[in-house]
Amino acid sequence: MRRFYSLLLYLLLPWALLRLWWRGRGNRADLRHPGERFGYLQSSGGGDVIWLHAVSVGEVYATAPLVQALQQRWPNRRLWMTTSTPTGRATIQRLFGNTVSCSYLPYDLPGSVERFLSRVSPVLAIVLETELWPNLFFALRRREIPLAIVNARLSAASLRGYARFPGLVGPTLQCVTHIAAQTQSDAEGFARLGADQQQLAVVGNFKFDATLPEDFTARRVALRERFGSTRPIWIAASTHPGEEQKVLAAHRRVLADLPDALLLLAPRHPERCAALQRLCESERLPARCYSRMQTLQADDSVILVDVLGELRYLYAIASAAFIGGSLAGGGGHNPIEAVLAGAPVISGPQRNNFAEVYRLLEEQGAVTDVEHSDGLADAVLGLLADTAQRQYAVAAGQRVIEQQRGAVERTLALLAAQLSD
Repeated sequence: MRRFYSLLLYLLLPWALLRLWWRGRGNRADLRHPGERFGYLQSSGGGDVIWLHAVSVGEVYATAPLVQALQQRWPNRRLWMTTSTPTGRATIQRLFGNTVSCSYLPYDLPGSVERFLSRVSPVLAIVLETELWPNLFFALRRREIPLAIVNARLSAASLRGYARFPGLVGPTLQCVTHIAAQTQSDAEGFARLGADQQQLAVVGNFKFDATLPEDFTARRVALRERFGSTRPIWIAASTHPGEEQKVLAAHRRVLADLPDALLLLAPRHPERCAALQRLCESERLPARCYSRMQTLQADDSVILVDVLGELRYLYAIASAAFIGGSLAGGGGHNPIEAVLAGAPVISGPQRNNFAEVYRLLEEQGAVTDVEHSDGLADAVLGLLADTAQRQYAVAAGQRVIEQQRGAVERTLALLAAQLSD
């Protein structure tokens, strides 16, 4: 099965390169460091390297508490991080600077994987969430390098997809030393795919262990002054195509009651902001890009967030936070960052990717559920008008975070068995 898988990858490689080139026409960052996609690295490990892989921006943020814990526990170990996207790479560099080395994860081709591992020479491999790469995992086992899947989760769609290939997925999972699952349901899903019970542990979700940056309060105060201390503000974050129209329709209704209300619209992919600006113009909603905004104008109705790394601060000045991918996009996105920043959360019905997180928040009354744009408008208006409702939702969310902390420490205990101090 793995030989057939590798042959298929080689056959698909021209299409992958063509897709990379096509994406690079709109975002030149996609075309940088092409050799890394095949395991050719400009630098090498050169020591006891702990290697972590986080596929993109969300996973990079999720791994931040673990990175900090690894640096504190094993300060003499070098950390190497890989990602699969330009935005993920930029986030690694912004969060960790020169304290970690970073590169793209190579394509899962036998030669590319071998070159990468020979260059990095990790003593421990850590993969975030749901990334299963057969050739990479087998190469790690052949080199006797321990491998842990941490913060591991399986959405219903991922479980169904992997279950179609038991002859490939089952042996791939047997290459893994530890699977640190977020929930019991996730652990059961990995067991169904072929993992043994001795590989599995339920440790919780890293994102509950996240903390606010030291500059959080100062940045929140400065942003609130920049956006007007009295204007009602709400945010729609990580939105998808087809969802922004619903958000803007809701904003029109909000404006009918609160003419000075301001929407911060942050698409999942910031490079889409130019298209969203055209959409706002067609809807006759004055919009400007966040990166080019010096001061807020009185007639500004929508600010398009076209930069990375600002969401936690923007959540902090919003009286309501709609988490995108839940009215369109299929599966939703993680609301924990909004809760941590003190924003009352609103979500649509499509959130199976983070079903357990939402279940915990709903039990405490920390989420407002909506089904459509009218419901979104009603929820936003309710939160903007009712201080007590906002405070209740924020306090409920904070309780959930405090109750769920500890996943990083439990994961660290598993990893310690593979690393000597």
